[in-house]
Amino acid sequence: MTAPIEDAFMVQARERHQLAAALAQVAGGFELVEWFGDVTDFGDSEVVRLTLDRQGPSELVIALNWPTKSAVVTFELSAWIDVTLRGFSHQNVIGGLKLLRPADREVDLWEQGVGVEPGQWMIELSPCFGACGSIRANIERILIR
Repeated sequence: MTAPIEDAFMVQARERHQLAAALAQVAGGFELVEWFGDVTDFGDSEVVRLTLDRQGPSELVIALNWPTKSAVVTFELSAWIDVTLRGFSHQNVIGGLKLLRPADREVDLWEQGVGVEPGQWMIELSPCFGACGSIRANIERILIR
């Protein structure tokens, strides 16, 4: 292999390891890492639904359809939720998912008045075909169906 290809594989392996470590910090995340097995990867999965509900749990629902198994993964979201989303359509295949601890963000004066507490996690959805963007929220738990 050439050096750029080897570097790309190393970056992918590092990102998958980082995702597995981050998932393990969330309720239900360790079970998801076990479901994945050797490769923790959301590449070619599909965003089915993003529900923002001020009275109940908000949810990001992603369908994983692999040749050998499939599942629907639900991230239950809470707190002050910041969403940046582009391209949501009839098909929302993502190139991958990153789960990161975000940097502090500026809190506007009006947000201070309503008691804003920015979320502790940043979910980044990489583009492939359809939805991509980021969601900053607390993740209460992860469910696998």
